[in-house]
Amino acid sequence: PHSGTPDGHPTPRLSRLFLFGNLATALLLLSSPSNAAPPVTSPCGDCHGDQVAAASKGPHAGVASRDPRYCESCHGYGKKHVESMAAADIVGKALLEKVTPSERSLSCLSCHRGGMPGWEGSAHARLKEIACGSCHGDAGHDLKGKPVARRGEAVCASCHVEQVSQFRRVYHHPVPEGRMSCASCHDVHGKEPAGVRRVDATCVSCHAEVSGPYVFPHRALEDGCSSCHSPHGSVNRGLLKTAGNGACLTCHVQSNFPAVGKVPHNRNLQGGGKCLDCHSEAHGSNVDPLMAPQYRKR
Repeated sequence: PHSGTPDGHPTPRLSRLFLFGNLATALLLLSSPSNAAPPVTSPCGDCHGDQVAAASKGPHAGVASRDPRYCESCHGYGKKHVESMAAADIVGKALLEKVTPSERSLSCLSCHRGGMPGWEGSAHARLKEIACGSCHGDAGHDLKGKPVARRGEAVCASCHVEQVSQFRRVYHHPVPEGRMSCASCHDVHGKEPAGVRRVDATCVSCHAEVSGPYVFPHRALEDGCSSCHSPHGSVNRGLLKTAGNGACLTCHVQSNFPAVGKVPHNRNLQGGGKCLDCHSEAHGSNVDPLMAPQYRKR
């Protein structure tokens, strides 16, 4: 079914979903606490009082309490619906369930596009099965009257069970402690223009001490931090994927081991010797190609 525009002409099904999307953006930009007007009364409240009351207290309270047409930002023109009292004359639950998740997200993006220009390129959007409501619930009119609670690790765990479980390991990034969130490293909304965030760039934003550049970089850095480290959690110190010399031997192993390169390492490795005992600058060095300047003969 179609609803009409003010001049009586019908609008396409999806156009009705997003026709007033920019209205909320304009109100947010023009309004501030210093000139905020008293709460307004929405005509929708005559029948949908619970939803209107919740919207005025929820995450969209700022705009919902200042403009009576807030509901139309997502539900389309309401005049015909008010006159006929027919569910078919409004973009309601039945119609929203028929459109795809990507189309449902467009309703939110009509206002929130500025904060997530790369949404279509993000991993979540490419799945074609996730809408904004999949994580944020009923943000339009949260019936509990609170900001959306389904955030952070809890909502990510509903899909990413394996990754979230790794934070329970003894060495982990401090997500369970609340000092980080999944969004600290992952661009979940497409805030980056390309919808992605380079993993190494994300790591060195906190671990600048190993970012280089180095005169003699460890070539493993070309494969990224995750070639040696398990980013969510590990049973090994430093979030290393394997204990002891295992991380090094993933690449530095050969048929005549314990020779490495052209150098026998029997004496060095026997009795529990560690690669890092000599090659201590594992990420790179500015003075020695073997990344162990303290053991070079001068």
